[in-house]
Amino acid sequence: MEEVSVKKKLSASKIALIVIISIIAIFAIWVFVAANNELKAEDKLIAMRDYILESDDINMTIESKGEYAKIEKVMKEYFKEYLNYYYEVENNDYIAIYNMITADFLVYHTDDLPKLLNTLDNYQEKANHGLDGMIKLLDEDEIEHLFIEADIDYYHLDFYRELMILDSDKKTLKSWLDYKEENNEKMEYVKGMIEILATYPEEWYVEDETLYFINDTLLEEYNTYYYLIFDEKSSYANVSM
Repeated sequence: MEEVSVKKKLSASKIALIVIISIIAIFAIWVFVAANNELKAEDKLIAMRDYILESDDINMTIESKGEYAKIEKVMKEYFKEYLNYYYEVENNDYIAIYNMITADFLVYHTDDLPKLLNTLDNYQEKANHGLDGMIKLLDEDEIEHLFIEADIDYYHLDFYRELMILDSDKKTLKSWLDYKEENNEKMEYVKGMIEILATYPEEWYVEDETLYFINDTLLEEYNTYYYLIFDEKSSYANVSM
């Protein structure tokens, strides 16, 4: 009887051991699958980010699941807002205004020059709004604030930071801070050019897509502004003898 009892105990111990090993194996498999799924989800988001950075094309449809869906939403909304600010700068900075003064504009819209001159402050305000927006979004505290607002599990904070905070952000931030100062300075020079054209419409004309001034004093002043903007003499404006 004792022998049978011992065998039963050994059998029960083996069963318990098998059950424990099975549970551990199932748990290990579950952990492996879960970790693998997380890696795939993270790789997918990194690929999305890289595509956006290369193409500026943002598909706002959310493709991820769970917490990664929240991260994807924050990421796409972030880059969409950033691009909107970028386009605001691109459409309103001193280069955009200078590019308005084309030969066609001067020929067919001479009367609009005073209006353009009076609206330069609005253009500059919009450009600065866009610059301030990008500068704010590049701040690490702001990026983490978006994470908190989205109520994402803190377990994913390290990955979120890796995804959203780029190595180039500090350099980009400095470049926008410098460009804001540059834009404010050079917008004044563009204003000076337009002021000459608006104030002395009888002292210049356009021929063969070239701007000609009737006297060299205005040409010199116009070219001085151009040089201050582009660090070179304008080949567009000439003096007519």
